[in-house]
Amino acid sequence: MTAGSSRYGVGEDGFWETAYVELLGNLHQVNIQFADKEGFGNRVQIARIWEQFVYALLVGTYGPIPMKNALKPNQGPTILFDTEDEVYTAILDNLKDAAAKIDPAKDKLTYDVLYGGDLLKWKHFANTLRLRIALRCRRNLQTVADKHISEIMQDPASTLSAENETAKVAYENIDGNQNPYYTKFIRNYYPVDIMPKMSDLLFTYFRSYKDPRIGIYFDSIPAVINRFQLTDTLTSTHDDSLRIVTYPIPYFGIPKSPFLLPAWGLSGDPIGGLNINAYSDPRRSTFYAPERPFIFLSYAESAFLKAEAALLGFGGPAAAEQYYNTGIDANCSYWNVPATAAATYKAQPGILWDTEGKGFRTYLNITGTDIPADNLHKIWIQRWINYFPDGGFDSWCLERQTRFLDLPPLTNPANQYISEIYADLPNRWIYPSTVVTYNAAGYADAVSKLSGDEHSPYTNLRFLQPLQRKNWNTAPAAFNFSFIQKWFGNNVEDLSAKGIPYKIVRAYKQ
Repeated sequence: MTAGSSRYGVGEDGFWETAYVELLGNLHQVNIQFADKEGFGNRVQIARIWEQFVYALLVGTYGPIPMKNALKPNQGPTILFDTEDEVYTAILDNLKDAAAKIDPAKDKLTYDVLYGGDLLKWKHFANTLRLRIALRCRRNLQTVADKHISEIMQDPASTLSAENETAKVAYENIDGNQNPYYTKFIRNYYPVDIMPKMSDLLFTYFRSYKDPRIGIYFDSIPAVINRFQLTDTLTSTHDDSLRIVTYPIPYFGIPKSPFLLPAWGLSGDPIGGLNINAYSDPRRSTFYAPERPFIFLSYAESAFLKAEAALLGFGGPAAAEQYYNTGIDANCSYWNVPATAAATYKAQPGILWDTEGKGFRTYLNITGTDIPADNLHKIWIQRWINYFPDGGFDSWCLERQTRFLDLPPLTNPANQYISEIYADLPNRWIYPSTVVTYNAAGYADAVSKLSGDEHSPYTNLRFLQPLQRKNWNTAPAAFNFSFIQKWFGNNVEDLSAKGIPYKIVRAYKQ
C-alpha cells in the first residue's frame, strides 16, 4: 500500500531477538510466576493470547521456528525447531484454550491498555485472532483449521462484533508513549526520500473504483509546483476542437519498476525525473498523529473474516454478502467516510457483490486492477485496503496465501541470491545470523524442515499459494496514463470551474 524504498529485504536480527527475548520471554514469565496464584488467572490467559500473536508473526515470517523448546534456559545451546504445521496447530489450540479459561466474573484487571479491563472483549479478540489464523493455514492444515473455523462460526457473536471491540492501543502523546510511526518518521526526522509514499498499485485501485478513502488515507500534494503535470486531451464547450493540455493532479503513487525501462525498450520516462515530493504521503493528521491508536485487529477485519468463512460454507447467522458489506461500512465509518460516499462506492461493479470490475492498468501497463466476479477476491481486496495503516504483516500474509494482487516487480533486489534485475514479493525472511552463530544444530534442523533453499526469498512456506513467477523480460510494457486522465472532467471548462491551472499545448479539429 505504501512504499518507502525500491528494495525488498529478507531478514534482520532485531525482529527475531525482540520477539523471543523482549516479548515472548516476558510473556512466558507471567505464566511461570503466576499460573498457580489466586487472582491472576485472567492475566495469565491474556499473556498466553499475546504469546500466540507473537508466534504467529514469527512462523508467518520464517516458517519453522522454536516453540515448544523455546524459552527454556536448561535446554542448552541447541534449540530444535518446530514445523509450521506444529506451530499453527499449537497456536490455534492455545487461543481456544485461553479464551475458554478467561472468566469475566473473576480477577478484574485494573490496568489494561487494550480493553480497559473488559474481559469479554479479550475472549472475542482471541476467537477472532483464531479465525484469522485458521483461515490463513487451511492450505497446509485443512482438517485442523476447518474444525476451528466451524467452531467459531457456530457462535460468531464470540468474535469482535462492534467497533468498540477493535483491538487497538491508544497513545498519550508524551515522550515514550507516542504512535511508533510518529516516533520513527516525524520525531526522529526520518530522511524524506525514504519515507512512506502511496504505491502506484493502490493508487490505481483507488482511481479504478473511485474509492473515497484516497483523501483520508493520503494527503494531496500540498505544493502545486510539486504535483505531477498530466498531459491530457480535453474538449471544450465553446467549439468542437480538441485541446492537448497539461495540468497538475492532487495525488500520485510511486512506481516500483523504473529500472526495467531500458530492458522493455522504453525511454524518456515521463515520471522518471519527478521530485520525491510529487508522490502522495500518508495523511499526516492520521497516519503520523502521535496519539493515533495502533490497530492489531479491527471490527472491520472481523466482518471480512466471517464473510470469507461463510462463503466457504462454514455457516453463521448472516450471509457472506452481509458480512462483507458490514466490513466495508465499518472501515469507512472508522475513517469518517460519509455514508452516502460509502454507499456509492459499494454499488460499483467489482465492489458490488457478484459483479466484475474492470480496473485500470498501472502506469507501465504491466499489471492491472481488475476485480473478478469471484466474491472471495472481493473480500481479499477489502481486507487488503482495511489493513492500512498498521496491518502490513497481515497484508503480506494475505497476498502470499492467495496471490490475489497483480503485483509489479521491484527492480533493485536487496538480496545477493537474486540474480535477476527484478524481484517479486519475498515468500519469507531468512533466519538471522545469530541463529547460525549460536544455535548451529538448531539452524540445520530448521533448514531441513524448509521446502527449499533457506537463502532464496522464493522458498515456499506451507501456508502459501506457490508463487508463479512471471517472465518480466517479456512484459507488455508501455506508458499508460489512462488511469489519471480526465481527473477533473472532460473539458477545459471543468478545469476552470475547479480553479485548476492548466496550459493549452495545442488545439486541433477531430
